[in-house]
Amino acid sequence: MGLLSALSNAVSGLTINQSQMDIVSRNVANANTVGYNRRVLRTQETSATGITAGAVKEIGVDRILDNLLQKQLRTEASGGGYSATRADYLSRIDSMFGQPGSAIGINQIFADFSTAMQQLAADPASPTTRQEVLAKAQSLASGITSLSSNVQAMRAEIEARIANDAQKVNGLLEGIEKTTKRLNEVFDDATRQGLLDERDRYIDDLSNYFDLRTFDNGTGNFNIYTSSGGPLFIEGRSLRVQFDGRFAVSANSLYNQDPNLSTLGRLVMSDPIGSQIDLTRNGLVNSGSMAALFDLRDRVLVETQAHLDEFAAAVTTSLGDRTINGTAATVGAQQGFNLDLSALQSGNVITLEYTVQPAGTRQKVSFIAVNNPGALPLPAGATADPNDTEVGIDFSGGLPAAITAIGTALGAPFTVNDLGAGVAQILDDGAGNTRDINALSARATVTTLTDQGLSIPLFVDGNSGSQLYTGSFDSGSQKRGFSTGIRVNPALLADPSRLVVYQTAPTTTSSGDPARPSFLRDQLQSWETDFTPAIALTGSTAIYRGTASQFLDRVIAAQTQASSNATALAEGQEVVLSTLRERSAAISGVDSDKELADLIEIQNIYAANARIVSTVRDMFDALLRI
Repeated sequence: MGLLSALSNAVSGLTINQSQMDIVSRNVANANTVGYNRRVLRTQETSATGITAGAVKEIGVDRILDNLLQKQLRTEASGGGYSATRADYLSRIDSMFGQPGSAIGINQIFADFSTAMQQLAADPASPTTRQEVLAKAQSLASGITSLSSNVQAMRAEIEARIANDAQKVNGLLEGIEKTTKRLNEVFDDATRQGLLDERDRYIDDLSNYFDLRTFDNGTGNFNIYTSSGGPLFIEGRSLRVQFDGRFAVSANSLYNQDPNLSTLGRLVMSDPIGSQIDLTRNGLVNSGSMAALFDLRDRVLVETQAHLDEFAAAVTTSLGDRTINGTAATVGAQQGFNLDLSALQSGNVITLEYTVQPAGTRQKVSFIAVNNPGALPLPAGATADPNDTEVGIDFSGGLPAAITAIGTALGAPFTVNDLGAGVAQILDDGAGNTRDINALSARATVTTLTDQGLSIPLFVDGNSGSQLYTGSFDSGSQKRGFSTGIRVNPALLADPSRLVVYQTAPTTTSSGDPARPSFLRDQLQSWETDFTPAIALTGSTAIYRGTASQFLDRVIAAQTQASSNATALAEGQEVVLSTLRERSAAISGVDSDKELADLIEIQNIYAANARIVSTVRDMFDALLRI
């Protein structure tokens, strides 16, 4: 190697050493900067021959980054955002219901009401005990309405949170847009690496809200989509999210893919030319905190509201409805039942059960009374049984017309007769023997405190004054949101004696008669009904039949289990995230001790290169003196 080659190599080494020291200094200075990736200098030998053989030159600055690990981190971050958000709200729901046995839990409040009714059955003449029953009934109604109001308050809170998060997302999208634009304008390596770090921080933050995938073809064309293809960032289009949040949220506020029918906000991605994509539909957002918020608002809390409505309706109807059983009827070869429909209210149900011969298949038809023909046809799921045939019958034109409508709905081979005074007769086909009627009955809501049997409208619907709860569909489902308005009947509060006195004509029942209190006690403790949202509690489409108390216990147990599962999932997700972050820090993070050790090594190499330069200089001086 000649002197010139040695000098060239040493000078190039000094230049590289200086750049390396600058990078090490920058690494150490940013050791605690979030999102900063350690930098290294990329070098290359200038040539293998000639005077510059062995010299090196600076090619660029690289970030130490594991792209696969980065992708995993963003995927798990969206999962963490989803699980943490769900765990937070499900824990709050669980706390609202209260732990089993808790004095403030809704199941204990119901147990206190049941106990008070039991005490009244034992001492029906006691005015104090009657007042205690009404006080416990008011506590129960208040507890149910409080839970329902809290559920809707949480949905309104989520609506506001989505609106707030949408603004944060837009800030992140703007940051991604600006850094991407500058990356296409800047060619200095150091500046570009800083911009890439900055853009990655925006994308990392965005991954908490959405499950996202990034696409970079290496030519500056950079796009971001959700895992299901929903566009979040398309270079050059300035996409922004918009959320038309609603200020008032009630039990009847539901999301619909049709914006004209939706009563809750939609999250849409729009661009300056007016194109829009609804991210809340078609499964375009499956993870991240946004997905969790929409799932909570539109499914979890809606189911919770439905559970409360089911419970409130079950308690009310167990005390305020009476069963009307059909009486056997035979006309020639035809057999069936006669049923008095005169006491039915809108929403009350007539149930016909029959067997199809010769297969022996059991069938069930539920005729639902309505007083508003505009409500027909009724929506699917009007009854709890998913296997029955639901038929809305217009009662507004009078009982003869209603009975005719029942006959039209059944058709052949049944025979439906109007016996007058509101009595309908339904017969099989007799000699044809293709239908055997097994049972005919109805549930009728009592309308007064006395003279309609032992049942009593103890609770009423306060959503519309003090309307009776009948399960009406005349103005939409009365059951939906009933838990928000359940109240103790004001007429009963004005005259507590009606808890015991159930008949005033022709003979006034004694104020000490235990018949009604005993009946009400038994209804609370043992009356069973079908519950609609069984799929959310049992995991199957089979209906759940039980008492109101049993249903409530199942709801609380399901809420507790859901909260526990969500918390465990969130904790597990956090462990995964922490592990990935540690791995990322080990690869891409700055270890100050290692950087300082590298600096010492660079300084030693620098000193060696400087010594070579000095030696060559001395040798040239010596040559020039010869």
